[in-house]
Amino acid sequence: MRILLIYHAGAMETPRRIFQALAQAGNVELTVIVPQKLKVDRVYGPSGWLCVEREEYRAGYRLIPLPLRNPLNYGQGFEKAPLWHHIKCNRPDIIHVFDEPTSGYLFQVVWLRLTACPRSKVLFYGFDNIPIRFWRGWLSRVKHKLIWAQVAGGVAANSETLENVRRAGFPPNRPLQRIFWGIPTEIFKPMNRLVLRAELRLNYEHVVGYVGRLVLEKGLAVLLDAMRRLPSNVHCLIIGSGPMRAELTSSDLPELSARIHIFDVMEPEELVKYMNCMDVLAVPGLTTSYWKEQYGRVIGEAMACGVAVVGSDSGAIPEVIGSAGLIVPEGDAPALAGALHKALFDEDVQACLIQQGLERAERELSVKAMSRQLLDFYNRILRA
Repeated sequence: MRILLIYHAGAMETPRRIFQALAQAGNVELTVIVPQKLKVDRVYGPSGWLCVEREEYRAGYRLIPLPLRNPLNYGQGFEKAPLWHHIKCNRPDIIHVFDEPTSGYLFQVVWLRLTACPRSKVLFYGFDNIPIRFWRGWLSRVKHKLIWAQVAGGVAANSETLENVRRAGFPPNRPLQRIFWGIPTEIFKPMNRLVLRAELRLNYEHVVGYVGRLVLEKGLAVLLDAMRRLPSNVHCLIIGSGPMRAELTSSDLPELSARIHIFDVMEPEELVKYMNCMDVLAVPGLTTSYWKEQYGRVIGEAMACGVAVVGSDSGAIPEVIGSAGLIVPEGDAPALAGALHKALFDEDVQACLIQQGLERAERELSVKAMSRQLLDFYNRILRA
């Protein structure tokens, strides 16, 4: 089976682990096309840029960087000629665009494939779970339906994305499937907590963790309110970047300043050490008119490290956590504080959450689980 993946963040370590697992999962010839240079949030790349300078062949797959029309806006797609050339030369059975069902990447690939390799089956992989809005009315709706008529199926990291695209007019006879984004469990795994806390100078009795963008919709204000309600021996370890960093370090938080510890974005090999210092991870996302939690990869990373997880009921958080964590109403600081207290101080609850989380991470949220399900879906598409 020849597979061509198109992905906008090929310089990141986790996607490369997914490519490797997929290339080694069966009789697969895998080529991955990524941008040469792309501007991103610093959460995804400490420099603010993701760059792949040259073609690589590694771990069973070929990685090809191509120029974007505009590195500051990947939604405008690639330069057409190089992408068309590689589709024609590769002649893939499957072209999987790792982007939203409404993305410019997907639309571009659909049209180029018509002349480059018409037999290829085009798929999408989405995250966005906000209902699809056709801002230009019926003309935009018709355009999307024409594109989707050329798409063989789709995958998403949450069920709501698939419900929304179907409701917006995606053909009812084209298969859709939820497949969770994979977590590299060979990186994120349990480590000696006491040794790491001493090494990293995080010798606090109880640690609540947060990893992600430092923005209001991630529920950080709710987390701070919950921390005020927890005992003084509970500290909060926050890892990320964003506009709320100044607020989190503000002198306006005198009663919390000694208990809040903020670190910048770090690579996975370093992040796993800090994550293993946490007793519980908080994912207190808030729904807005333009965003809600689409997946939350830190959930799987924490579970794989043997860390209990407490999340809000916003977006995909409950779906990803399943029965392996505690769910509270979004925006409810007292409820969040109560759940964190239970995960921290009730030994039976904590042990149960840790065990269920470890099992869920390996069985449903790992890179291996994702690659296996993707390969099954590709075979299903080709059989159809």
